[in-house]
Amino acid sequence: MPNSIIREENVKSGLLKMHKLWVMLLAVAVVSLLSVCFLALNDRPDIKAPGAKVCQELLSNITQPQKINEAWSLRHVKLMQTCCWKFNATALAQYRAELGRCCNASAWLAVTQDNTPLGSKIVYDGYQSASLKVSNGLMEILPEKSPFLLPLYESCAVVGNGGILRNSSCGSKIDAHQFVIRFNLPSVNFPEDVGRKSSIVTVNPSILHKRFRGLNGRRLPFVKAAASYGETWFLIPAFSYPGGTEASYRAVYALLDSASQSHAFFFHPHYLSALSKYWHDHGFHTRRLSSGFMLVNAALELCQHITLYGFWPFSLHPDGHSLPHHYYDNVLPDRRLHIMPKEFTYYVDMHFHGVLQLHVGRC
Repeated sequence: MPNSIIREENVKSGLLKMHKLWVMLLAVAVVSLLSVCFLALNDRPDIKAPGAKVCQELLSNITQPQKINEAWSLRHVKLMQTCCWKFNATALAQYRAELGRCCNASAWLAVTQDNTPLGSKIVYDGYQSASLKVSNGLMEILPEKSPFLLPLYESCAVVGNGGILRNSSCGSKIDAHQFVIRFNLPSVNFPEDVGRKSSIVTVNPSILHKRFRGLNGRRLPFVKAAASYGETWFLIPAFSYPGGTEASYRAVYALLDSASQSHAFFFHPHYLSALSKYWHDHGFHTRRLSSGFMLVNAALELCQHITLYGFWPFSLHPDGHSLPHHYYDNVLPDRRLHIMPKEFTYYVDMHFHGVLQLHVGRC
């Protein structure tokens, strides 16, 4: 083959390679330009990002299901993961105003000397035919004023005990909140998933009986368990049922006698009764609200920004694998007492309306 023909073929091959290179560079440039434009449009308040309108239409059509089931929750969790969450200060303020009028957590969440004077009568919220006259002995262990009268907490994490927290790696995010609420003396052996920080820990009298024999006899095991949360407030429903009152008193004495830096308070049955009536009037009929639901409502009054972790009342992860009931064990709840799946639908509704952020899955 003549040299001129060989050179011509080489030139054509070189031009073809250059052409492909320029096409590739041009494609990269176009994609980059579109990305920049997309980000710029998202930053402009007058232009919605693609898909925002679709998300808003879907969210506006969310209603409470006639039949509570896992399929409804899974569909809405997928929608939560698709659509960006946006805080709605107006919606939160509306909840805060309504709950403030009916329940007033800042003044009534805990029994105090101010709201429950000597000689007054405490009516048990779970057994209203029973009551207790406030004695000098009770007054001595009550705080003078409510510990919740301070300005709103900037950020609160309400940490349920759901198995969905297992292997979630949410610990650092939970601990980053100013105020952290936990329930029923949960295990502290999973810090990577649930964090270490505790501001409030609830303690049901049933746990005092089951784990610590009602504190009849040795109280050191309870004191050690309480110390594992660091300096915190323990909130006990001592006046929900008469059978839990004495053990609740002993828990307070145990902390006082051990010079613990933590303090124990009693849920005020007036607050719990008012909260139950509020939700009953709004169509939620249940034998008793769970501790989680009670404190989520308290957080709506006390916190500016609220994130829920560990609230998932089903045995399957949204990704499909099985879960224990709690992140630390698989002891199932008494379904006659609480309706956890129904409570979850209210959390979903609050999430979609920007009242709080419901975190489901890994962090």
